[in-house]
Amino acid sequence: MLILPVHQTVVLETPKTGSLALRAMLAPYTVPQSDKAPRHIGHDAFRRNFAPDLVMGFGRLPQTVAVVRAPLERMQSWYRYRRRPQLKGLPASTLGVSFEGFMLAYLEGGRPEMANVGRQDRFVGWDGVHARVDHLFDYAQLSLLEQFFSALTGDALTLPERNKTPKRVRADYTISAEVLERFTTDNSAELAMYGAVAAAGHLMRPGSGAKFSSWAH
Repeated sequence: MLILPVHQTVVLETPKTGSLALRAMLAPYTVPQSDKAPRHIGHDAFRRNFAPDLVMGFGRLPQTVAVVRAPLERMQSWYRYRRRPQLKGLPASTLGVSFEGFMLAYLEGGRPEMANVGRQDRFVGWDGVHARVDHLFDYAQLSLLEQFFSALTGDALTLPERNKTPKRVRADYTISAEVLERFTTDNSAELAMYGAVAAAGHLMRPGSGAKFSSWAH
């Protein structure tokens, strides 16, 4: 979670959506508390545990921003990230596990550490129509996120590269049609949420503030 006090904005850092790069880009505008706050806190926990203090300080609830990613692509990213040599022999490692095995471990609900992946629709408070986060951006269209924060801060901002899985870490993402269908069915809410964001590029929550509407795409 990043707090931009001058701009009364909070960034909720969705895992595996380039949050370290976003953190680096916004470092000049955030407060030290951002470094101590939980990195990957979702919207509901933010409203419950942090929003009351921010309302006291700002005089109003700050606007919230998050990035979301195509769900299957995000699963592939988690799988590849957990194949790094540093994790060999640890419960979080996917070395020696096929992508299909990883996906089945995720879908079967026991969620061993290597398949422990949260859902983005829950992270942003998606109710089937709208998210509770004010501004959602598509990971595949990050230029819109750069434009948003450039307009917000008045500076030309560009995301740097951060925390990329090394190219030497290889992965085969082959899965059966049956497993893909099961993932699509079980994660239908997340897929619907991402579809809405991808179609808009920048999806705004209704009533989130007219002064920001000119930046929506």
